[in-house]
Amino acid sequence: MAMIYCRDCGYKHSDRARACPKCGRAEFDADKSIAVYLILLWLFGVFGAHRFYAGKTKSGLAILIMFLFGLFSFPILAAFAGMGADAVAVLFIGLGLGAFCAACIWVFVDFIVALCNIKHPEKIFANIKKVK
Repeated sequence: MAMIYCRDCGYKHSDRARACPKCGRAEFDADKSIAVYLILLWLFGVFGAHRFYAGKTKSGLAILIMFLFGLFSFPILAAFAGMGADAVAVLFIGLGLGAFCAACIWVFVDFIVALCNIKHPEKIFANIKKVK
């Protein structure tokens, strides 16, 4: 057992405590690496891999679904457009394009947020809240 200082109030407490006994700031779980997060974000961001790694599975699944819907709506619905369903195909291609762009923008924003918080990984990883 080691003694550490709280990052917010400077109170000295045990490293086994989940939060600072004085101010309630939660201590960051050092099992997660910001470098691994950035690599997953850069290589597999559109699949939501970085969100799954950070413990944010619902938003990771949302990114994955939006990306796959956008990716697969183009060739499938373009085939239907040739069969006479023009208005419906154009509508779904537009929705697919919107979902695809939204997923890409979401990943880009996650990248900017990760770079801005590179020294504060507790702001990136899942649901670390103050305990009072």
